[in-house]
Amino acid sequence: MSALILTSVLGVVLLYLGLSGNKSILAPTAIVGLVAAGVMSWTGWNPGLMEFPTMLKFDQMSTLFNCAMIAVTVLLFLFGIDYYRRMEENVAEHYALMVFSLTGALILTSYTNLLMLFLGIEILSIPLYILAGGKKRSYRSSEASFKYFLLGSFATAFFLMGIALIYGVTASFDLAVIGQKVQAAPNNVLFLLGAFFVSIALSFKVGAVPFHFWSPDVYEGAPTLVTAFMATVVKTAAFAGFYRFLQMTAMPPALSDTLLVITILTLFLGNVVAMRQSQFKRLMAYSSIAHTGFLLMAVLANSAMSWSTLFYYTFTYALATVGLFIVLTLAKRAANGNEAIVIFRGLFRANPWLALVTMLLLLSLAGIPLTAGFVAKYQVFMLAIGAGFIKTAVFAVFMALVGIYYYVLVIREAFTPAEETPVLVVSPINWLVVSACGVAVVAFALWPVLVG
Repeated sequence: MSALILTSVLGVVLLYLGLSGNKSILAPTAIVGLVAAGVMSWTGWNPGLMEFPTMLKFDQMSTLFNCAMIAVTVLLFLFGIDYYRRMEENVAEHYALMVFSLTGALILTSYTNLLMLFLGIEILSIPLYILAGGKKRSYRSSEASFKYFLLGSFATAFFLMGIALIYGVTASFDLAVIGQKVQAAPNNVLFLLGAFFVSIALSFKVGAVPFHFWSPDVYEGAPTLVTAFMATVVKTAAFAGFYRFLQMTAMPPALSDTLLVITILTLFLGNVVAMRQSQFKRLMAYSSIAHTGFLLMAVLANSAMSWSTLFYYTFTYALATVGLFIVLTLAKRAANGNEAIVIFRGLFRANPWLALVTMLLLLSLAGIPLTAGFVAKYQVFMLAIGAGFIKTAVFAVFMALVGIYYYVLVIREAFTPAEETPVLVVSPINWLVVSACGVAVVAFALWPVLVG
């Protein structure tokens, strides 16, 4: 609870610091505050603060997810020191809005009440609608913000309708009470309809097909650091919230069958469409959709090991994604703003270590052995097979093989000599963050026990 309060206060403090006009103190202040919040979350330090067990529950699952999201946000803010150096206005607002969004993420991992689930989603989402349009003079950024807001509003409407139907059946917002009443009448049509509507809203947040249409445009139009935040922290929080909700419903067959269809469609469309992308941000958007399909398999398994597999997968995926978006920014600057995959050409000659780390990160996303991505996919496949989804697991393995293709395309560009070797300006902090991400995806593969 103390970590949740600290992040809420930290966002306000950053806004006031922005009035000073000294943007150099923003990132250090945010990082120190987030580290303190992470320590509080990990140790459970809660000096005399009231607990709300019927609203929030800070158990082992929420603690691990919260610490992971805080750690990823710290990495992004370290990247932000260099990223926002060229930005003169509204830097404090960017940091503050991401911290406020993180506060919503902390609620999503810890809620025990549907009202808190709603608050968590809205606190997570509303800052993102603003951040997606962070490039005020960019048409693409404004379009991304408008599309995200418009589609997010529809998702919220579905969500509220679903909550209303569930409350109408159970007369409670408390997950424990709802779970007990669902077990007594598992096939209640109104409850199934309410659960279906809530699942639609949560599917939108994780970017599952057919609720994925916002992803490519928002990923492309939003500032790169914001895109990285959405692809990592937001996805992690959304899956934690999705898992808690489906645990409450005990996964009725009708809902399970619907999610199974969504999972198959997500795996297929994400991987196949990604093969056609020539713009790196859009490739990462469809790659994210494909990974959503794999994560949905872990959710569908609905076993005691599902949440730990979700945690390992989302955390290692986030580390690889953060590193790749930093490399994208460096290559984009050298290419005068171009975001096509071709900007990676000549990366090995320009900076061999950066090229090798980029290869490791891409191989991890592809699920190649000796990387954390391989271990994560293996755990998901074992969960799915153990739950009886054998055909789905076989299809997912095939889709994982298809997905290797578009990651290898980027690796090929990185190791192909360019006519003119790009001039990459890599700050020590960016070098350190990218290197840490690259080392981590290998270390967590060799010693998975380090995560969790």
